[in-house]
Amino acid sequence: MINHCLQTILPMNPIKPTVTNKKSWRSRIIRWSLEIALVLAAFLLIRAWNAPSLPDSALPAIISQTLDGKAIDSRNTQGRPFVVHIWAEWCAVCRLELAGMAELARDTPVISMAWKSGDDAAMRRFLAQEKLSLEVINDPSGHILAPLGIKAVPLHLIVDAAGRIHFVETGYTTPWGLRARLWWVEHFAGAHIVSEH
Repeated sequence: MINHCLQTILPMNPIKPTVTNKKSWRSRIIRWSLEIALVLAAFLLIRAWNAPSLPDSALPAIISQTLDGKAIDSRNTQGRPFVVHIWAEWCAVCRLELAGMAELARDTPVISMAWKSGDDAAMRRFLAQEKLSLEVINDPSGHILAPLGIKAVPLHLIVDAAGRIHFVETGYTTPWGLRARLWWVEHFAGAHIVSEH
């Protein structure tokens, strides 16, 4: 009887600590790697689909004026590469990066264009509300940017002084990422287009 009570309290086969199975860790790592690869592939496919189909590497001339009345001509770059920043007021990702683009535009040539975002008065109110100091060309109907075949915003084109597009970037981009691309274009630009999606 005492033996039976002891067996109930202290089982004969004590629970052994579990030993991590190497195969289960390998299978987890493989599964996680595949999941990460699938998410990354989906992300890259969406970006590739959203990127515009540019007919060649030459930027169509952008001749317009900003909301403040300043004349803009993309062919007059003063020998420097520049960024064409295309965004929309209704785009949440665009709103996230606008302050960074305003910062970039302080010391870097940036042509900032609002695409299908309402009339000039609405855009001025939006910029004032967001406290942004940024020269913006408003394209409420999309006719100025129609030659680019835009499907999604934000869109960033890195263009050399001769008007050739070297990088096409869709989605959120940091000012430092754009500075790096501009530096590359200024120092190492070739004659071919490089599309990053």
